[in-house]
Amino acid sequence: MCLIRRIGIASLALVLSIIADPLLAAELSGKVYRSGRPAANLTITVEGGNVEARTDGRGDYRLDLPPGKYILVIRGQRIPVTVSSGGTRQDIRL
Repeated sequence: MCLIRRIGIASLALVLSIIADPLLAAELSGKVYRSGRPAANLTITVEGGNVEARTDGRGDYRLDLPPGKYILVIRGQRIPVTVSSGGTRQDIRL
């Protein structure tokens, strides 16, 4: 196979992987409450990954994750969540 064709195939594979990855993600969103009030400026991390978000001034957060089961970590607390392919809303009370 000629070099130009190999480069073309490799480039196409790279582009398809970049395009397909966000299409596989679903949105996990919700509001974090602490003592019954929205909790602003908290960091939410996904255990075992390098994905994180921060709550806004109203306690809202949003993460893009592939469907599946995850553990969110907020201020040392572990919260299990399941993300469906259509997206999931999960409010969290600390």
